[in-house]
Amino acid sequence: MAGKILLLRSVNAAEVQRVAQPPEHLDRHPRMPILILILAPFLGHAASWLTGLSSNPIWTESGAVTGIGRSIIYALDFSDTNVGWTNQALGHLAAQDWLHLVIPWWNPYSGIGLPLAGEMQPAALFLPFVLLLATQNGIVWLELSLQIFAGIAMFCLLRRLGLGRLGSLTGGLLFAFSGTFAWVPGETILNVIPFLPLLLHGIEDARDPDHPRRAIVLIALGIGGSLLAGFPETAYIDGLLALLWAIVRSFQVRDVRRFIARIVIGGIAGLLIAAPQIVAFIDFTLTSTVFRSHRFGTDYINYRGFAVTVLPYVFGPLGMGAGSTLLLGVSASTGGYVGLLLVLFGAAGLMSQRDRPITALLAAWLVISIGKTFGFPPVMLLLNALPLMRDVVFSRYSSPSWELALIIPACFALEDLRAGTMKLRGPLVVTLAILGLALWFASPWAPVWHWNEGDRAIMVFWLVRAVAFELAALLLVLAVWRGLHGEVRRWCLSFIVVLNALALFIVPQLSGHAPGKVDWPAIHYLKAHLGLRRFYTLGPIDPNYSAYFELPDLNYIYLPVAANWADFVHRHLFTDGGFDQGNIFFAPFPPMSITDGARDVMRFQHDYRYLGVRYILTSPGTSLSPSLEIPASPGIAMAFALYPGQSITMHGIAPPGFATMPPIGRIGINQGNYGNTATGLMSISLCSGGICARGTGDLGTSRDNTLFTVVLARTLTLRPGAQYHITIDHRTGSSPDAIWLYPASGGSVTTGDGHIIPARTAEIAFSVRPDQALFRKVYTDKLMTIWRLAGAEPFYTTTGAACRIGAHSVNAAIIDCPAAAALIRRELFMAGWHATDNGARVAVHVHHAVVQSIALHAGRNIVRFRFSPPYAGWAWLGFWLGALVLMWQMVGRWISPKGRHAQ
Repeated sequence: MAGKILLLRSVNAAEVQRVAQPPEHLDRHPRMPILILILAPFLGHAASWLTGLSSNPIWTESGAVTGIGRSIIYALDFSDTNVGWTNQALGHLAAQDWLHLVIPWWNPYSGIGLPLAGEMQPAALFLPFVLLLATQNGIVWLELSLQIFAGIAMFCLLRRLGLGRLGSLTGGLLFAFSGTFAWVPGETILNVIPFLPLLLHGIEDARDPDHPRRAIVLIALGIGGSLLAGFPETAYIDGLLALLWAIVRSFQVRDVRRFIARIVIGGIAGLLIAAPQIVAFIDFTLTSTVFRSHRFGTDYINYRGFAVTVLPYVFGPLGMGAGSTLLLGVSASTGGYVGLLLVLFGAAGLMSQRDRPITALLAAWLVISIGKTFGFPPVMLLLNALPLMRDVVFSRYSSPSWELALIIPACFALEDLRAGTMKLRGPLVVTLAILGLALWFASPWAPVWHWNEGDRAIMVFWLVRAVAFELAALLLVLAVWRGLHGEVRRWCLSFIVVLNALALFIVPQLSGHAPGKVDWPAIHYLKAHLGLRRFYTLGPIDPNYSAYFELPDLNYIYLPVAANWADFVHRHLFTDGGFDQGNIFFAPFPPMSITDGARDVMRFQHDYRYLGVRYILTSPGTSLSPSLEIPASPGIAMAFALYPGQSITMHGIAPPGFATMPPIGRIGINQGNYGNTATGLMSISLCSGGICARGTGDLGTSRDNTLFTVVLARTLTLRPGAQYHITIDHRTGSSPDAIWLYPASGGSVTTGDGHIIPARTAEIAFSVRPDQALFRKVYTDKLMTIWRLAGAEPFYTTTGAACRIGAHSVNAAIIDCPAAAALIRRELFMAGWHATDNGARVAVHVHHAVVQSIALHAGRNIVRFRFSPPYAGWAWLGFWLGALVLMWQMVGRWISPKGRHAQ
């Protein structure tokens, strides 16, 4: 009898609440909520499919496509370009590795090779989800699968908390259509989202003596899955909320030791499951300077950004800045939103008497999240005292946790509505107060924006629409509240809240693009001619998409990145001041520049050749030949009409820049051809020191307001300080051409009839002849031009003896040497590389600070290379131990008498 009493006392209070409630409609169809949660995300993406728009980042972030169509709303369809550069590009490579039965430890296509799993964000070990990225539209399918997973996990958590099926279904749908899912599709922060409710479910089970084994399994999957998902910052923040949840629940259990033991066992099992990912990340991190450069703990969003969390799109669609860095910062820095209806029902739930300890915790978490996001000093000081929190971008990556912290109370409110205890007046007052505060923050008339009338009108346009949408939804809720009663009212309110979330979720999809075409001819040219050498891009094919197309590219966007490689780039490849933290090596990425990138390729051509760079990629109108333009800063130009039969002569003095200029073989003049109507031949001659060189070109081939370039019949050398004369002669034709004349001190222009125009000159481009250039154009199309850099070193070379390199691949080679020698392999040197020669282990050494070298013996050397992080063997042992713990708990739950009785 005493045992029965003890058992009754140990029953979860949530179960008692559930039993006390009368059955609801969905109780007669228990599988219906799960079916809805599976199908609803497809409905959420129907807007893209029906409009023919795509949020696939390959169209906007790869730099390898043409023919992209327009959007319905001109804005971004996701808030972080890493959705493409990291998640899609590197995730696709990881998926391809798995499909070829290769563990994705290494990426040979970015930089001179970099770790793949160790970069974390590609979620390379996040099976089976990462396999979806093997397809071109994998990002969309990944988001769909995670929405389904997150919705079901949230539904189960709410059921565990004692809510009915309708309230739980509503919560699952709100979580599946949360602001984070709407704004960052594909970024690995999404991978982590489903594991937070899964982890909290496990903690709830840990205090129930009927479900100890399930608790361990769910906690292990929640922690292990969060780490394998690839975003440690979000996993850390979610883990902090889960820890606080566990502390609160520890005061509500009779046997604290068993409660803690179940959580600890589950946590250790989860860490063991994620051990391969943890080891790879720590190994890569220790080779980098990430903990000295990734310091965002003191960053926060301007308080005006609060408006966008409760009034989504009040500042316009994603990425709209209207030229204001402040507006861009407050509208694009948060990772999600909740919307006004969720504020209303969340406030009602926080005022509820249901599960007060958890309600108080969630309220405190909301305060903490708001304080850290918007820079409230006491909260900043408190959280930054936690280990590693200074390395976390809390304002962006905490959004799933505070969205959950409002969704759960909102579902509590819907459950109170079922019992007839929900109050609306207090929550409505709070909601209207928050709305007023948001309107004040978002006011287009605030002096802080520094708007002109045009920009203010744009801001008013979006403000009116955002507020009207939310107010209409709020008024509809009030109408239902007043006009309906009982279960019909609760069903209608749940439907309105979910429909509101769905509509907000759809908005970024209208900023998608009609799909274009991948530039496969250029991709295939590179595949056919690169071999194991590399290319370097000054624009086309954005970094890391080389990994998507499996083309070795010297550029990369990585975090962390190996310190020896980042230092080599800064010293020997790219000296631009924008290359500060070493995690981005891409000339078009601000504040870096294409001009500096092109200059450094010429300046450090020996190092580019040493690393095996065979091709340079540019936009079609860019020339890599050494050139110099006069004047350097043109200023305001005047057009001089040059009719057929007329000529004009520029006089000037060569500036200091000619000290390093090779002999000039081409002259370009900036001209306007009156809407492509100019005709005839134009002759340009360059004279200096009594020597002249002349070239002629057809104006019919010129483009309006661009350089018209001719090749000179002979080369001519100009030295700084030398006087020169350039004569432009429009020799034949029937329509005029316009020569743009710019201000220039020390220069003048003489017309054909002897008239002098002082302090003016044309914009002139001096360059070398194509056959004398360092780079040779080998391919061009509408998207890119490919230039070949002569003398690129092969991937494998030897020193010390004249060895013959036979069949070879990235990780293997057959080499015949007449004597002992050294093999140089142009792949990044770091701990974890192993090499064998004829099956025997050989040491891998560093050469030239960054690449690999091994010793070769006389005779035939069959060399193989393999990478795995240090201690990877122990990590896999940990993984299998963790998996065994989970299997034992799952099997034991079914075979034990207690487990069968609980089931």
